[in-house]
Amino acid sequence: MVSKALSRPESRLAGMTAGPTWLALLLVVIALSAFGQQKKKTTPAPAPDPQPQTVFPLETLKVEGNGRIPAEKIIAVAGLKIGAAVVKSDFDAARDRLLATGAFESVGCEFKPSASNTGYAGMIEVVEVEQLYPYRFEDLPVSDDAIRAALRKQEQLLGDQIPGTKDVLDRYVRTVQQMVGPAVKVSGKLVSDIGQYAIVFRPDIPRDRVAEVRFTGNEVVPTRALIDALSEVAVGTEFSDTTMRLMIDASVRRLYDARGRIGVSFPKIETARALDADGVIVKIAVSEGPSYSLGEVSFAGVSRSDAEELKKVANLQSKDVANFDEINAALDRIYPRFRNKGYLHISGHVDRAIDDKAHKVDVTLTIDPGEQFVMGKLEIVGLDLITEPPIRKVWRLNPGAPFEPDYPDAFLKDIRDQGVFDNLGKTRAETNIDEKTHVVDVKLFFAGAGAEQKKRSGRGGRGG
Repeated sequence: MVSKALSRPESRLAGMTAGPTWLALLLVVIALSAFGQQKKKTTPAPAPDPQPQTVFPLETLKVEGNGRIPAEKIIAVAGLKIGAAVVKSDFDAARDRLLATGAFESVGCEFKPSASNTGYAGMIEVVEVEQLYPYRFEDLPVSDDAIRAALRKQEQLLGDQIPGTKDVLDRYVRTVQQMVGPAVKVSGKLVSDIGQYAIVFRPDIPRDRVAEVRFTGNEVVPTRALIDALSEVAVGTEFSDTTMRLMIDASVRRLYDARGRIGVSFPKIETARALDADGVIVKIAVSEGPSYSLGEVSFAGVSRSDAEELKKVANLQSKDVANFDEINAALDRIYPRFRNKGYLHISGHVDRAIDDKAHKVDVTLTIDPGEQFVMGKLEIVGLDLITEPPIRKVWRLNPGAPFEPDYPDAFLKDIRDQGVFDNLGKTRAETNIDEKTHVVDVKLFFAGAGAEQKKRSGRGGRGG
């Protein structure tokens, strides 16, 4: 019993005596295991090799939204080529190149799988800059033709009219500056000196202002008439020979055109310092030339039958003095004929064929009718269920009929003149012109008509 009792403690003591060595080993193993796990967690796995971007050829490319600028020019500047492999960055670069031209308000590019699913179908959508200005050069030591040719070669999208934005002006100034050299500093500014805006590239130096204008050599047109016409646009502006001649053409030449002196010229323009004002006196020599008669009058842009009708409307007689005031007035007489057929944006111009030997000038009146607009829906505001139907019944313009711009106001005037309503208040017509669909909706407003419609209302309006 004693031996057994003693054997157990000895046995425990032996185990305890051997324990520290075993425990230390165990702790080392656990620590090493934990360290290995920690290291494994903090060390990221190597990233897989990036897969190369899949590229496909550009099979089709179209342009939308362009008007003045041909699609082929836009595609050329974009730099996208049919058959070439493309990725998204190629379209981003194309958009940036087009925006950098200054020709567009916005540019969008997109691409998607082609119909054959073997490549891409691309599209460029643009919004062209609407406001463009002609440009000219003044007092530069290089010929205008040479500078303009260089700009046309550089600018593939912009023609002889350009935006007045800073980026475009700066780019053009740099090109002009390279042409003229460092001796002359060039500026480019948007000006309005002849009744219309234009961009002028010229030396960046101060100029004298026009204080007074004078004429010599005139007989047919009184001096006072010449001075009044030119002074209105010239006095107070900066003087340059180019600008002055443009002003003369815009204000003085028409006085001679109205008298058949279409060969008038202004061979010399000189300046002298004004003594009683700050600026210069501009002296203009006039060579009035012979009087020209009106030759043949013809029309372009219209059918032969329309031309015969327009000749009667124009009422221009050959062999009369070639009075271009009257010729331009003939255009104004022609326009209403087209507007009342729905051609709301009709325009025209006069071309001259001058025979200096016979002192005769043939004229061609070119008509551009533009798009035809048609009547859309009619809305009537201010009438009740009883009074509206008779008014709608006598309205003559049916949907789809050529729109007559004067008809809505004339219709309301007839309603008032015929006394269709008692106590009729203010009336007005409102038109909504859709430039895309070429449809015009009309809204008629009646005030104070109420339901007190007179029995004779069935006779109202210009319809029936």
